[in-house]
Amino acid sequence: MRRYPEPIQPGCGAGIYKMEKDMQKKHSGLINNEDGFVLGGAILISAILILAGVLALWTSTTEVQVVRNEGLMIREFYDAEAGIIDALVNYNNGSTDWLTNDFLIVGPTQAHNIVTSNDENGQPISEIQVRCIREDYSDDDSAIAADLSVAANTLPQQSHISPPPAGSGYSLRYFEIRRYGITGKSNDGNTTIQVGAWKVFNRF
Repeated sequence: MRRYPEPIQPGCGAGIYKMEKDMQKKHSGLINNEDGFVLGGAILISAILILAGVLALWTSTTEVQVVRNEGLMIREFYDAEAGIIDALVNYNNGSTDWLTNDFLIVGPTQAHNIVTSNDENGQPISEIQVRCIREDYSDDDSAIAADLSVAANTLPQQSHISPPPAGSGYSLRYFEIRRYGITGKSNDGNTTIQVGAWKVFNRF
């Protein structure tokens, strides 16, 4: 027997079509919904700006510390250098009077002195340690000058007494020079400068 499809009830197709349209609209609303996107973007941008600010602050702080430390090092160098110059010029007067009678009488092996260089306000800026340069150093020298620093006790080996240098204008017959090592240490103790100096004496 031939069978025929059952007739569609009036209104059923329209109901199915409406249901599909409602589902599409609902899904389309979920997919295209941008609610909350602006908030998320704002949080991300804020986080980036905060991170950039923290990095800029850290970089600035580091640069300030570097400049400050460099300034301190330069100041300490100038303090030690100024002390050396003070000791060279004012070797027998003022706060850097190191070439005393006792210094000369005791002899080059044991002769050493420690003085202080002051600024124009009378504040100490560097410590000056002086010792005779000699060519006969021994291990006992450090014990003799135990109050001196390692740098002041480590001097080049040269003859303490020699004829005046050529071209100095001093007669080899009547004059002689004596060599000294002058070590200047900044008041903070972080910078040390050492120079060699000679002074002319009458020959006895």
